[in-house]
Amino acid sequence: MGKNQIQQLREIQIKMLDVFVDICEKHQLSYWLDGGTLLGAVRHHGFIPWDDDIDVAMPLEDYNKFLKVAQNELPKNIFLQIPQTDKEYKQLFAKLRDNNSTFVEIHEKSTEKYHQGIYIDIFPMIRYPLLPVFLIRLLTKAIGKTRYAIYIKGNKFFLYRMIFWTGKVCWSFFSLIKGDYFANLPEDNGYNLVHRNSDLLPFSRHEFEGKKYNAPHNAADYLIDLYGKNYMILPPKEKQIVHAKLILPTTPCTYCQRLKEEIK
Repeated sequence: MGKNQIQQLREIQIKMLDVFVDICEKHQLSYWLDGGTLLGAVRHHGFIPWDDDIDVAMPLEDYNKFLKVAQNELPKNIFLQIPQTDKEYKQLFAKLRDNNSTFVEIHEKSTEKYHQGIYIDIFPMIRYPLLPVFLIRLLTKAIGKTRYAIYIKGNKFFLYRMIFWTGKVCWSFFSLIKGDYFANLPEDNGYNLVHRNSDLLPFSRHEFEGKKYNAPHNAADYLIDLYGKNYMILPPKEKQIVHAKLILPTTPCTYCQRLKEEIK
């Protein structure tokens, strides 16, 4: 992409982020910058130079409340993408999608039967069971990898289903007693990461592209969990990974174009 396209991409994402934050503040819902967006806020006070998405997180209870109110309060140019609104979307976290653009990720084609507009990710977070960290990581790895194989890749291998549901039952049992850690849903914790509860609240405020947003109280340790102790050092070129192989900031994705044709 040229500099003009990158600027358009980021303007769209910041507008969606501000709409998201406005809804959260109106309904007193907690959120914070997460992942590469938090790293960008701390290290660059904005986007990581090569990054092309925005990540935010919410406690599961507030996340569910957001899903209920957002469908009525989002402007018409923003689509709330969850399995209930987009049947072919298989992820367990929500995306806000711009209806007037295209964002095709590296692993995708441009003809998928789900919305592929420019997006921001919204991750639900939960308290984890009172277990040693190595057991938490073992369980999340088993649940996450088998769910991906079954529901994203469509693998019908019986052993995967047995491991997945055994892991889910164990997780539900152990979750009766909450521990000192939180993270993504176990089905979506692909990196088997955990954060300490004490690192989150009370929120701090960090600058991102000229505005301040909620961030974990102890952003340093939170980022160490994600990226290691050298998170302030830029990675080599070969590790500066982007998500998209095609971004068209002013062209609706084929899914949106098809919907418009069906309405006509």
